[in-house]
Amino acid sequence: MRLLSLQQLNYRNLNTPRVTFGGGVTAIVGRNAAGKSNLLEAVYLGLTGELPHGKIAEAVRLGESEGFVSVKLEHGGGLSTVQVGLAPGRKTVRLDGQSVRAFELARVSAAVLITPEDAELVHGPPALRRGYLDTLLSRLSLRYALLQREYTRVVEQRNAALKSLPYGDPTLEVWTERFVALGDEITALRERALARVGEVARASYAEISGDDKPLGVSHRAAAQGVGLRAALAATQHEERARGVTVVGPHRDDLELTLAGHSVQAYGSRGEARTVALALRVAEYTLLQEKLREAPVLLIDDFTAELDASRREFLLQLAARAPQALVSGTEAPPHAAAQLFIAGGDVRLERPA
Repeated sequence: MRLLSLQQLNYRNLNTPRVTFGGGVTAIVGRNAAGKSNLLEAVYLGLTGELPHGKIAEAVRLGESEGFVSVKLEHGGGLSTVQVGLAPGRKTVRLDGQSVRAFELARVSAAVLITPEDAELVHGPPALRRGYLDTLLSRLSLRYALLQREYTRVVEQRNAALKSLPYGDPTLEVWTERFVALGDEITALRERALARVGEVARASYAEISGDDKPLGVSHRAAAQGVGLRAALAATQHEERARGVTVVGPHRDDLELTLAGHSVQAYGSRGEARTVALALRVAEYTLLQEKLREAPVLLIDDFTAELDASRREFLLQLAARAPQALVSGTEAPPHAAAQLFIAGGDVRLERPA
């Protein structure tokens, strides 16, 4: 697939209303705080319907009440236009004029965004790792996306029933049965997908780092080995005291290890950055396998916190991609085109 153009209004500090893109590597060059990250995030929002960081209100230019992002792209099935409207607490997504949910864009569009903040996938809270996995699986499987959507609703209903205790709520048993059925299926799908995620990430980590520490990626769940129903029974006193469901896929985590040791607990910042990059490569590879065409690759600040070998890996990854947008304070070598950005204004210049 190929991104053809981006249109925007009131997206953060961006001023240029329309930007066009070609194939190969496009360099996005500018000083810090010029708007490079905002441009990549706007592209990511248009291609996926999701904001990579922050809240909807923070995506709209300060002082404005609403904005939009629209992209035109070419894919195996033809041409499509995605429009994403932004207003306080509200986001609307339209594909070729029809209202859709964000995860439904995955049938025609995909992007992978690599940023310096990705190290938080390793050292950050479990919610970030769950978010990585749930987002990836929702784009790979419509079934998973629908399960996750219903599971979230059921957890909310079950929590409401728990909060009514000890006076009793006859719906608690009904919600518990549905919760167990959905949770078990989500866990099974996660574990099946992680076998492939782990395989690709392990090979990528070895290539990036050049060391012989094998990377392990596995699912860590309170219900592991006993089943979700048994885990609920073991925590029933705690959940009734707190009024919330304390076990289940919404509380699970990814276990990341190097040579059998936890990267979260013992990994250096450099190892965390490399593990996170390996996970993004796995995301890119699995989406390409699913769609049978490469996603648009977005690399923000390609020099940040990377040594020469890791930087070279990123540049080679971009060079192999049919289309990649790479930002930095300087242009990467061999870019097909350069976008210069200053104060939110974008101009195109062909490299000599």
